[in-house]
Amino acid sequence: MFSAKAHYGLKAAIFLAQNSGKGPVQAKEIAVTQKVPVRYLELLLSQLKKARLINSNRGKLGGYFLAKPATAISVYDIVTALEGRITFVSSHEENENDSVEVSVSDYWKKAEESLVDYLRQSSIEDLRQRATSNEHMYHI
Repeated sequence: MFSAKAHYGLKAAIFLAQNSGKGPVQAKEIAVTQKVPVRYLELLLSQLKKARLINSNRGKLGGYFLAKPATAISVYDIVTALEGRITFVSSHEENENDSVEVSVSDYWKKAEESLVDYLRQSSIEDLRQRATSNEHMYHI
């Protein structure tokens, strides 16, 4: 399970993608529109900047913007920049003579690989488009 860091970080990245080409976006605007505490968001934006996924400008007209096209930033990039490496279980010393241990370890490794592949397949642009299509959906 991922923490709020990944959730809020993805929301911020999608918002920046939605505003791409309109100039830098201030953290306060992201925080208000995405319902994220501004101080917490600033920490997340700092981590994303350190990972070179976003950039920022200082000053009156400053703010944040994506460092690359939204198509070039995967969900995996955002999640690992904020959460670190994705692992299902900590590394255990595998006893090759214990078939149950080997079976369980292999199962978790395959599940981890599947999740990593899934997160790498989706870009911030994919999520931006999904968010845009949901805006026009009416729910009864």
